[in-house]
Amino acid sequence: MTKMRALNVFLCLVLAGLWTLLALSRPDHNRRNFRWVPQMEDPLAFETQRAFLPGVPKRASGAAVTGTVARGALPFPYEATPEDALRAGRELANPLKPTPENLARGAQIYGSYCLMCHGPGGNGDGPVTKRGVPAPPSLFGDKAMTMADGKMYHIVSLGQGNMAAYAAQIERNDRWRSVLYVRSLQAASKAAASAAAKAAAEAAAKAEEKAK
Repeated sequence: MTKMRALNVFLCLVLAGLWTLLALSRPDHNRRNFRWVPQMEDPLAFETQRAFLPGVPKRASGAAVTGTVARGALPFPYEATPEDALRAGRELANPLKPTPENLARGAQIYGSYCLMCHGPGGNGDGPVTKRGVPAPPSLFGDKAMTMADGKMYHIVSLGQGNMAAYAAQIERNDRWRSVLYVRSLQAASKAAASAAAKAAAEAAAKAEEKAK
C-alpha cells in the first residue's frame, strides 16, 4: 500500500511537471516565450577597449584607420582656448531650428547639466552657488546676450573658466539644443524687460498728463 501511494505521488509529480512544461512551451505571439538556451541567443560580452580579440585580425578590432572618423562622430577642430572659442563663434552656426521639440529637449539638457550652476532661470543662482561654488555670470548680461551661437556651443563642448567640458556627456545635437533653450530664456527676458519699460513709460506719460 505504501509503495502504491509513493507511485501515485511520483506519477502526480511527473504529470504536474509535464503540464508545466507544456504550458511554458505554448506559443504566444504577443510576448517572448520561455528561453531554453539564452546563451545561444545573447552575444558573449567582451571588452571593446582591448587591443584585439583572439582569432580576430588586429585591423578589425584595433585602432581606427588613419584618416577615418567613428560612425556618428564629427570632427571638432577646436581647442579649449579663448582664441578658438572666438573662431567657433565666427565659423559655426546652429543647424537646428527652435521647434517645440528641440526647445523641450534643450530644457531637459539644461535642467540636467546647467541648472545646478546657472539656476533655473539663468541668473547664475544655482544650488551649488549656495555651497561655496563661485557663481557663473548671468545669461542675461551683455556678454552672454551678444555671444555668437558657435562660441556658446564651443563653451558647452570644451568648457571655459570654472565651467566643465560636456562634449563627452552631451550628444552634439543636444548641445545645440541647449543653446536654443538659452536663447529662448534670453528672448523671454528681453521681451519682459521691453514690456516693463513700455509700461513704465506709459505710466510716466499718464502721470505727466495728469499733472498738467
